[in-house]
Amino acid sequence: MSDTNPPRMKKLPFWGADALLLVAAGTLVALGGRPLGLGEMVAVVVCVALGAWFGVLPYLREYAAELQLTETARLDRTAARLSQLEGISERIAGATSQWQVVQDHARRTVEASQGVVDRISREAESLASTVSRTAESEKQTLKLEVEKLRRGEGEWLQAVGRVMDHVFALHAAAVRSGQTSVVQQLDRFHGACREALRRVGFVTVVATPDELFDPRRHQVADGPRPEEGVRVDETVAPGFQYQGQLLRPVIVRVLEPGGRAADAEAPPPEETLGQEDAEEGDEAAPEEAPADVAMAGEEAAGGGATPEGAAMTDAPDQEEDDRATLGAS
Repeated sequence: MSDTNPPRMKKLPFWGADALLLVAAGTLVALGGRPLGLGEMVAVVVCVALGAWFGVLPYLREYAAELQLTETARLDRTAARLSQLEGISERIAGATSQWQVVQDHARRTVEASQGVVDRISREAESLASTVSRTAESEKQTLKLEVEKLRRGEGEWLQAVGRVMDHVFALHAAAVRSGQTSVVQQLDRFHGACREALRRVGFVTVVATPDELFDPRRHQVADGPRPEEGVRVDETVAPGFQYQGQLLRPVIVRVLEPGGRAADAEAPPPEETLGQEDAEEGDEAAPEEAPADVAMAGEEAAGGGATPEGAAMTDAPDQEEDDRATLGAS
């Protein structure tokens, strides 16, 4: 919009001319013949068109004048803005110089940051190597400790197995003696030992006389594996379970098909355990400690010696080897 008010045209003459032309067109229509002739129709159309033109003409002239004033005002504003370009160019030059200074500072900052990143990378590599060495050392230490614990667990299971074999043999001897008071006392003692070990997961299993022989739970004291359908006569040595895992099956004596007990007799647990002291020079693997207890039961049934004494004997030497390994790591 222009800043100045454009001159206003007087519209009265144009409206008067428009009215006269319209009156003339109406007169021609009223006084003309019926139907109107071609000349009369042309005259009416010309009068109406001229009247419309005279009615619109002042508004068109005012619009043209306002448009010209608007363009002139725009040209003035453009010229004023162009006159300010010199100041803008000076500001741009100052901003460019400041931007150059900022760019120099940014470049130095980037260089310093790159140095910091390099130092951090070297420190991170050094820390990672240190952590890796520490973790490897701790891993070796934990591995040795786990091996010690497993070996200790195996030795503990062997010792408990020997003790329970002795307790069972003592209880069986009391039962065979027929002395009621002694049987009752040893029965309570045997039950107390089994209950104390049961709380730590060590369960003693005894076969019931006249039950069917199960190869998964039973083992004959001597001789080949019996046929199916054979029944148990008596328990020679109890079986052991530790935390649900079978360590040694129940060593039993079975009945022959005729109903009488087999003649072969296995040495009692006392004799087997006494023979173990002669085998102290044998080695026992730490990871196979539970299996050693099962092997001890099998050898007790067959008259052989157990590797328990060897495991107990080799334990100090193994601990010295572990300490030497830890010192090297």
